[in-house]
Amino acid sequence: MKNRSTIAGVVLAGLATGAAAWYLLGTSNGKDVCNKVLGSVKDLSSSLADKASDAISELSGKADNVTKTVMA
Repeated sequence: MKNRSTIAGVVLAGLATGAAAWYLLGTSNGKDVCNKVLGSVKDLSSSLADKASDAISELSGKADNVTKTVMA
């Protein structure tokens, strides 16, 4: 009995995944949603890359100052 409920759950999950994929890739509304999400992800990754670059530059400057202080 447990085997049947597991199989039914997997089948339902597969159907839900297929329906979501069809909506996102097969309809113009879904394509708009995908494009908006992708744009947001690109913006977020760009922002994170900029912040990481700034942090690395700041840490590099602090490391240089520490090195100069220790060497002096």
